[in-house]
Formats: sequence, structure tokens, C-alpha cells
Amino acid sequence: MKDFDTAVPSSKYRLWLLLILLTAVFLRLYAITDAPPGLTHDEADHGITAWGIVNGLRGVYFTIGYGREPLYDYAAAGVMALIGPTYLAMRVTAVSFSLIMIAGMAAWTRRAFDEPTALLTAAGLAVGFWPVMAGRQALRSIALPALFVLAALLWQEASGKWQVAGGKWKRPAGAFVLAGLVLGATFYTYIPARALWGVFPAVLLLAAWRQRTFFARAWRGTAVMLLVAFIAALPLVNYLISHPQVEVRIDELSVPLTAVADGNFRPLLDNALASLRLFTVEGDGTWRYNIPGRPFLQPILGVLFYAGLVVAVVQIGGGKARLARAAFLALAWLLAGFAPVLVTGPELSMTQAIGMQPVLYLFPALALAALGRITGLFFVKNQANGRFAWPRFYVVMVVFLFGATAVTTYRDYFMTWANAPEVRVQYEATMVAAMGYLNAYGMGETAVSTITPHIYHSPAVAQLTLHNEAVSLHWFDAQRSLLLPAGAESTVIMPGFTPLSPTLAGYLETAVLAESLPMRPDDLDKPLDIYHVDGDAMRAAWVSQFEGEPASFDGYVEFLGYDLPTATVRRGEVVQVATLWRVERPLDGAVLFTQVLQDGIPIAQADRLDAPGASWQSGDWFIQLHEFTVPTTAEPGDYPIVIGVYTCPGGVPCPHGQRLSASSGGDTLPITELTVIP
Repeated sequence: MKDFDTAVPSSKYRLWLLLILLTAVFLRLYAITDAPPGLTHDEADHGITAWGIVNGLRGVYFTIGYGREPLYDYAAAGVMALIGPTYLAMRVTAVSFSLIMIAGMAAWTRRAFDEPTALLTAAGLAVGFWPVMAGRQALRSIALPALFVLAALLWQEASGKWQVAGGKWKRPAGAFVLAGLVLGATFYTYIPARALWGVFPAVLLLAAWRQRTFFARAWRGTAVMLLVAFIAALPLVNYLISHPQVEVRIDELSVPLTAVADGNFRPLLDNALASLRLFTVEGDGTWRYNIPGRPFLQPILGVLFYAGLVVAVVQIGGGKARLARAAFLALAWLLAGFAPVLVTGPELSMTQAIGMQPVLYLFPALALAALGRITGLFFVKNQANGRFAWPRFYVVMVVFLFGATAVTTYRDYFMTWANAPEVRVQYEATMVAAMGYLNAYGMGETAVSTITPHIYHSPAVAQLTLHNEAVSLHWFDAQRSLLLPAGAESTVIMPGFTPLSPTLAGYLETAVLAESLPMRPDDLDKPLDIYHVDGDAMRAAWVSQFEGEPASFDGYVEFLGYDLPTATVRRGEVVQVATLWRVERPLDGAVLFTQVLQDGIPIAQADRLDAPGASWQSGDWFIQLHEFTVPTTAEPGDYPIVIGVYTCPGGVPCPHGQRLSASSGGDTLPITELTVIP
């Protein structure tokens, strides 16, 4: 009654699979601390969440960044509980999911097709560039294919397990319940899981059309599986329905579908046509996840992929019912996994198409297996045990193909991609180098300049790479601000991407350039300047450079003075005003504003804060540079300049933020006047 391969795997199969898995382990763990060459803020945010889980954080959805499902973070938390809050724990978690995917796909393919096809599929997943890349990145997306493969395997097992009871064949419901629980878990991994579940009812539709016997005995169990999956997903679904604003990425990705609803099919059609090139012509152009333009499959595997599609269609059209269902499931899986990219286009396709990654490598395997059978070189019947042996010629050919693929992947990943200057920028290699310096030599208060100083960006990278407990970090962007930590002595670090604004250079004259780390010759973010600062001397210098009466804003931050180098300007000219502040306590979402008023109405304004309020520490001093243009329509005369503070989510300027009150009264503080001349 069982219509798939349940035989015990042959010894040769197990040996080859072990070799394939060891190769996969090597390509995923080799130089794991150096490639990728650092961390993206997305990876670092996963790490922060995982460590939060270790320390009691719980949730069915996390709102960091664009919002994300939690399963990967919980898995990484388990590893962190053992080895601590390091990015290595996150990479080990990703590697583990990748290996589960390979082993699970081999098991499903062996049962659905045969041993050779299973080994060939596993080999492609072990050495392919895309699976190796995804298996080394600390991103939640890698959990989706691993769990979906297990769900497919469990469904396959449940569909073939029968038992006799009262003279009738029955299927144990527990097997389908387990499959449903795993399928339900996929909803907690990555957005494309919301489409992948449709693969199973699609197979039932095929069975209802052409394989009535299988449909009659499988539809109830499959319905149980889907019901259990949806029940398992309900906490997440309920949360997302109750908090529709948290999925920012969904709103962005739905733009082409919104256009279709309005009758405009062009964006969706353009994205779909461009996406079809991803398989073998032109891949994702984003350095973060790919060598720009490198397709999913290189030429030989690409040709085999298209041949495998033909083989799958032929198997659906005739032959064994088992093979027809397996081939149809594979094609449905491929389409469902690729569907998000058809909607959104090629950009970032290396992550958005992750659901189809396991089955992508099945199709070249189907073509190789069919080629071997057609030529008579693939199988030699062993009459003694009814199994098939692999001819030496075929083994050599296949080993050469996948061996060459492994060598190419090694070259492309470790030598080309990991060393590309653009990749080192994306993975904040300079920030990691700065933390390495502080691990070795850091002491006390340290202010770090970065182009992304907000808590879930560079500070997140630092949290996972700084292990020197003697160092306390403060964050700012030197292109528009300068931060001085409280205390008698401190260190200031400035990478090349955030050089100190020339306007602010005069405020750093008392600092001493202690060291300049050169980074690599081709690095884009260099050098890495390390300053030693005498805090008392710098504060005294700033007091002499700024003027004005102090005022506190609701006990969060105290205004200490302003510096307006040019108080008389012409219409259309750019004005720069520096303001000096002392932190009293953190203020998440803080934004500073400077306005030029005419009859109480702003005619020029600058809203920004480059020393984020969420990371303020009591006693810190900082300078904020405001820049605005005097309108060409302004009449000659004197115009008051006022400043203030308001809060807005993420510290991003917004028109309706909640203003703080100044101790002098009101929610704005007049500081000086600007004289406009013709």
C-alpha cells in the first residue's frame, strides 16, 4: 500500500551523503568569523533580539527594523545561552538550519524519487553559491526552507503510513498532526511561508483529477495537517491583524499589487519578466547578498535545470503516480517559492526567493538522473539485491561537476565576494575593526561616529562585537554633530564615512589624534581615526565658544548655548547654527529644531539630531549643527531664531511631533536674531 521508497538506504547512499554533508559543513563553517567580513545591521538586530530572549524577552513577532517573525531569534537564543551574546552564535544557528535543509531535502527526494536524485540534489545544495551564502548569513530567512523541507518530508511519510484496523486501512492522525505543527512553525520564519503552504492542497487537486485513490485516502489527513498548521499560526496571525502597522515591508512589497487593483498591470509585468532572468541570465544586483548580476545557477547547472523542468513535466504527464505527484509538488513548490520575486522584482531576490532554494537544485538532479538512465551509464542492475550500482564513469563525471562547482563557489564567495569593498561597507567592516581596537586597547568612555548611529544599526553591530566591559560607548554622526562623553578623559573614534564637518573642526582642537588605523587599501570607509580627549579642557573651550542663557527641556536635555558665525546674511544664502547641549536623561525619538520666524511663522527651518536621544547618557555634552537657507523672498530686516525639542518615532523629523517645554516657558526658546540684507 505504500507508494514511495521506504527501503533502508543503501550503504553507498549513506557514505555519499555523509561526504556531501561534510563538504557542506566545510563550506559553511570555514572562516566563519571572517566571511562575511562583519555584520549587517539586520544580522546585529537578530543578535540583540536573541540575547533579549535569553534575558526574558518574549513575543510572537518583533518590531525591530521592518518587523520580523521570531523563530530564528529563539533558535539563536538557545545557542547564545550556551556560548554567550556573540555573532558567532547567530552564524552557527544559520549553518544549522542550512544543514537541516540539505539533510531533509535528501530524505524527501529519496522517498519521492530515488537515491541518486536525492544525492545529486543534496550535492547541489551543499556546494551551490546561493545555499552557501544563505547558510552563512545570520538572517531569519534561512529557517524557512529548512522547516518547509521537514514539513514536506513529514507529509510524505504520513501519506504513506497505513495500519490495519478492523479490516480497513487507516492512517495514523498523529503523523499528519506532526507535519502540521512543523508547517505551522514555518509561518514564524519568513514572509514567503504565507504562500508556500498552498503547495499541499495543489497536490491534492492534481490527485483529485488524476489519482482518485490517493486523493480518497489522503485528503482527510492533509486537511488535518493544514488545520493544525493554521491553529499553530494563529497567535502570529492575531498579532498582525491587531497591529497592522508593524509590517512596514509588506506595505512596500504590495505596491505592484496595489497598481494591479487600480488597473495598472505594467509594474507587476515588468517585475515578473525581469525576475525570470534570475535563474540563469542575470541575478540580484545587491552586493549584500550576491555578486551583482550572478544568477542563481551557473551555465551547466542552469542548462540541467531547464532540462529537469522538462523531465518533471513528462513525469506529471505519465509514468508512476508517485513520481507524478512528486514532480507536481516540486513544480508547485518552485512557483510558490518564486512568487514573491515575481511580484517585487529582482532586487533582494536572494532572500525573498529563499523558499524555493531546496527544490531549485532538484531539477538539475532530475535531468542528470534521466540522462544517466537514457544513456545506460547511470545504473547497472545488481541482480543479487535488486539495487543499482553507479558506474565509475558516471561517478567521475558527477564528482567533477559538483567538485568544480564547489571550487567555483569557494573562489566566488571567499575570494571575490567577501573581499569586495562594497561588501565590507555593507557588513560594517570598519565598525567591526573599531570594536576590535577597543577590545584590545579600549578603556572608559568612548564616542563613536557613524553614518548610522541609531540603536538598531551600528550600535547593534557593536553590541555583538565589543567584549571589553571597561568600554562604555556613545554614538553620534560627526558630519553634523560632535559628542563629548561625561568624565575627565574619553576616546573619540571617527571612520572615513563620517569625517568631522569642517564647521565643527574648531570645536575639536583640544583633542589629540592618537592613532589612525588605515584599513585595507581598497576599503571605501577609511581611515579609522582614534582621538584622545581631555574632557575638562574641551568643555571649557566649548563654554568660551558658545553664548546664550541655559534652559532645560522637560528635564531631558539642557541647552547651553549657540554659535552663529555669521549673523548677517543675504537672501538665498545658507546659514549654519551650532547649538550646545548637555544630556540629563535619554529621550527616545528626540529631534532638535531651529527656526527663523517672521511674525511667529517659520520661514526657514532645520530639524535633525545626529546624536540619537535613545542612546543619550547623563552628563554627555554634544554639539548639533543646523543648516538652512534664507528664502529669496525674505524682506530685509531682523528675524528671531528659536530652537526646541520634539519627539517622533525613530528620531526622524516629522510635522506633528510632541514638543517638550523649555524651563523658560513655552515650547520654543529664542536664542538670537538673524539680519537679512538685500
